[in-house]
Amino acid sequence: MTPTPADGAPREHFDTVVVGSGFGGAVAACRLAQAGVDVAVLERGRRWPAGSFPRELSDPDQGWLWAHEQGLYDIRPYPHMLTVTAAGYGGGSLVYANVAMRAPAEVFTEHWPAPYRRDTLDPYYDLAADMLAIRPVPPDPRTGQLPPKTRLLAAGGADHGVFLPNLAVTFGPPGLPVRNRFGATQAGCVYCGECDIGCNVGAKNSLDLTYLSLAELHGATVSTRCEVVHLEHSPGGRYRIHLRDHGRRARRTITAERVVLAAGALGSTAILLRSRDQYRTLPDLPPMLGHGYSGNGDFLAFGHGTTVPVYPDRGPTITTARLVDAGPRADRPAWFLVEDGGYSAHLARLILALSPGRLAALGLTTVARALREGRHPGPVVAAAAREATDHTVVLLSMGRDHAEGRLSLRGGHLHVDWDAAGDRLLYAAENDMAADIARSLGGRLALPPTWRYLGQPVSVHSLGGCRIGTGPHDGVVDVDGEVFGHPGLYVFDGAILPAATGANPSHTITAVAERCVEILIRRITGDAAWTAPGKATVVRPPLPEDTVVAVRPVPPRPAVQFTEAMRGTVSFDGAAHAVTATVTVAVADMDAFLRDPRHPAQAVGRVRVAGLTGSSGVAVERGTVRMLTRTGAGAGRARRMEYELSLLIAGRRWELRGRKVVQPGDLWRLWAATTTLHVVVAGPGGGGAGVLRLSAAGFLSQLGTFRGSPRALARYASFFARRVTAAAWPIRPAAAPHREEFP
Repeated sequence: MTPTPADGAPREHFDTVVVGSGFGGAVAACRLAQAGVDVAVLERGRRWPAGSFPRELSDPDQGWLWAHEQGLYDIRPYPHMLTVTAAGYGGGSLVYANVAMRAPAEVFTEHWPAPYRRDTLDPYYDLAADMLAIRPVPPDPRTGQLPPKTRLLAAGGADHGVFLPNLAVTFGPPGLPVRNRFGATQAGCVYCGECDIGCNVGAKNSLDLTYLSLAELHGATVSTRCEVVHLEHSPGGRYRIHLRDHGRRARRTITAERVVLAAGALGSTAILLRSRDQYRTLPDLPPMLGHGYSGNGDFLAFGHGTTVPVYPDRGPTITTARLVDAGPRADRPAWFLVEDGGYSAHLARLILALSPGRLAALGLTTVARALREGRHPGPVVAAAAREATDHTVVLLSMGRDHAEGRLSLRGGHLHVDWDAAGDRLLYAAENDMAADIARSLGGRLALPPTWRYLGQPVSVHSLGGCRIGTGPHDGVVDVDGEVFGHPGLYVFDGAILPAATGANPSHTITAVAERCVEILIRRITGDAAWTAPGKATVVRPPLPEDTVVAVRPVPPRPAVQFTEAMRGTVSFDGAAHAVTATVTVAVADMDAFLRDPRHPAQAVGRVRVAGLTGSSGVAVERGTVRMLTRTGAGAGRARRMEYELSLLIAGRRWELRGRKVVQPGDLWRLWAATTTLHVVVAGPGGGGAGVLRLSAAGFLSQLGTFRGSPRALARYASFFARRVTAAAWPIRPAAAPHREEFP
């Protein structure tokens, strides 16, 4: 089996073989070894010690992709779903975002058989929490503060459905090596945002450093780069395991009294499908095999151009979560979870490339600026890209989707059938919430091209395919994880979850595996009282997810919205102060907007006034924009765009009021009329006046921010064009009204 140097010696037979080393497999291997069972672990991927994870995107030989020499990521673009899984010793824990969250009690009241309830699983959740040493992100000891994105997105606290979830991360002295209680070397988190590309510091409490390290201490045999293809019955009740030894580039077989499949929802299901439908070595596997696939309602979104820097590369990948009310769904309330995401500087170019229009605009404007200033474009573009990264927020949503997908074989390869339309309401709610969060930070929503252009969701939490059931008519395994009709064959991973968890599923997978392996060991040893060592003394950690006392409703989706960024100066206190205003304008109802002669729209965003607000600016507390309303009695055809933005600066209320005016005769100066905002900034004891302008580059960026249905956008464009043209059209001098002057 070509073990790596740290692996055990090759053998041909074991009492129990665990296939896969993710959350289910690591638990099984650890507890079986602790119980004295002769156990082997077969892992298709490599070992990835700290310092070995790839970092150079342009070099596939570093080991990024499974398809290229058994690399770290297995990315599969199925027609209706793009799935991402990990390959390596430790499974998904190597690159997941560390979140250890218990599923709410209501999750277990639907689709889950009776033995599975939150209260019955809590002791096993406790075991997992203890092994993974979970806790919420603390302040960075070097700064004494939480990461910037954490502070921004945690506003409102539990009363608004927001909490800091528990993370499986070592938060000790940054970068200082220590030996953990399982004999593995780790170091304190350095808040570098690299959790989801493998932690080269060794701060993640990943399975290879916890459960699997303990398994090897108790004698488990481990073989990596060994990919199981299919299973068959062997004489004497054994199972024969057929595998590809990627190290030797050869096929091999081994035998075992029992097999625990834990290769992930896609991997375990594929092994059984090949065994039943391709090789026909286990032809009587249950008919429900492959049914009940779920993407866990995963939805990825970005917010670009935030007014205040978010710094997605500072801190662990995920640090906050909020529970969001999605409104009634059938006979029960529906909810989903939104978490902040992050990415390291290594992935910044890749994230920018997901928005090709934004990337092109960024390149053109920065190159033009560099040429105007007589500078080399390279450093200017790099600095602009760095700033764009700093002003990007990543949002990851999870919800309870319908879990009615299907896994099957086509041409010998796994295929995922998924009906995204069946969860359109969930995806729409997740989209709207992401847009609202982006707007609240002064940014604009951006979606992955796979969803924007193809309607293809991306799931990093594939579940189902071998669901727990009460019999072969509704499941593949029984409540203890044993395959119906196949004694000694078990599945202990996300494949057996009968429904989406609506939250990060790894902690639930781990708890379910703890329960199943406890029962298996009792059967093997004959000790009906066997429990994991230390189970009776494990202390339950604080559970931030249980402190949430309210949820935040999804805001209604605006009919039309866009974002504009204006810059200029305001004079007060005898000096000119630079002002930047980034305002997102949202029209809630197009019919009401057109009927109302004031044509009002909501405005949110951020305003920065040098010397007054600080470099990050302040949020617009309340804002209104009246679009092309009449300027007053006797004003004729002239129209105004009026801005009223309420700001809270140092605890005191300030107002920014502005207007753009289009008057008869402005047809040839329409650009200046519609992009020049004359403003007054007023607050306690003072204020001043000035001018803000929308630049040509800002206008091009603004065009990319328009959102709405084609019909709503067409109605808004028609309204704007007709009002502006009518207001600016020249009239005879004798009839010309007095033109409005500005301060």
